[in-house]
Amino acid sequence: MIIKDSMALIHLAKLSVLEKSCEYFRKVIIPELVYREVIKGKSKGFSDVSTIIELMERDKISVKKVKDKKLIKKANQFNIQKGEAEVVALYWQEKADLIASDDDNLRKKKNILNLKIIGTPSIILKLYKIGKIDDDKIRKCISELRNIGWFSNAILDKILMEIKNG
Repeated sequence: MIIKDSMALIHLAKLSVLEKSCEYFRKVIIPELVYREVIKGKSKGFSDVSTIIELMERDKISVKKVKDKKLIKKANQFNIQKGEAEVVALYWQEKADLIASDDDNLRKKKNILNLKIIGTPSIILKLYKIGKIDDDKIRKCISELRNIGWFSNAILDKILMEIKNG
């Protein structure tokens, strides 16, 4: 089971690999606040939102409520706010395997909070390694991630080297 934040959902949708990642991770959950953050993009005409909604309608992504608000407050104590705080709370509540997040603040605190986090670049590499996406698709994904500008070129270059060296 994986809990995804809005940035990971949006990046994977922009790359056209969100459905494949949902198939790989099988049980994908997002908290209510992440759902609301993503839905805001619908009125702005973002195409990736339609993809996310369609996968929710097909039960590939489910929305879950954080029952214990103390878990959100615990995340807040580490300056983790809003959707990311609900992601962390849901991770603890559901005893999930992973969090999919590209949030630097959250990633920096993963060790002190005992979180297992995977980012979009690692997800596309994993999809490539298990044959869900081919060589051409992963290269297009890397190129698009460079255009998005959220990820360091060093990380993206490392993935390219890894796929080149097999």
